[in-house]
Amino acid sequence: MEWILDHVQVLFAIAIAVVAILQKLRRSRAEGTTDEAPAVDPQEAERTRRIQEEIRRRIMERRGLAPAAPAPPEAAEEAPEILPPPMVEEGRPFVLEPPLPVMEVTAVPDRAAELVRQQQMLQQLRESESARPKRPAVVTATDGSPASAPENGLPADLRRPAGLRRAVILREILGPPVGLQ
Repeated sequence: MEWILDHVQVLFAIAIAVVAILQKLRRSRAEGTTDEAPAVDPQEAERTRRIQEEIRRRIMERRGLAPAAPAPPEAAEEAPEILPPPMVEEGRPFVLEPPLPVMEVTAVPDRAAELVRQQQMLQQLRESESARPKRPAVVTATDGSPASAPENGLPADLRRPAGLRRAVILREILGPPVGLQ
């Protein structure tokens, strides 16, 4: 008795389902109809039957249980199916790109010559940097007013609202995409 009181909701749902089924049966008897499948087109049924037979025959052939047989002679007698017209895409001219030029392999310079060349380039870079006049870095704030570069570096720059805004914007631009965070 306790179980019934604990599970009243389940019993109520079952009772509703039983009543619904009984009402459906009463209505179908009163109308004189039963739950039959709708009428099927005889040509469609024949076509479905032939396709199923063909599939079964191919399965048997693959399993090696039945010899390979040609299509039944009925297939030759049936009327041709009406197919929709083929889809035609607009023809675009096909342009062949010229072949890529063949690059000739040049002799690889020896490492000593390459090292000497790199050292010369490094020396030229140092000379050009020393010849360039030193200018103090000027940082413009986001509000358009010029501001000097922070003396203490990044921490001092982040204490200013303009520097903090700039840091957030640079992180959004240079940081990972939002989809990968």
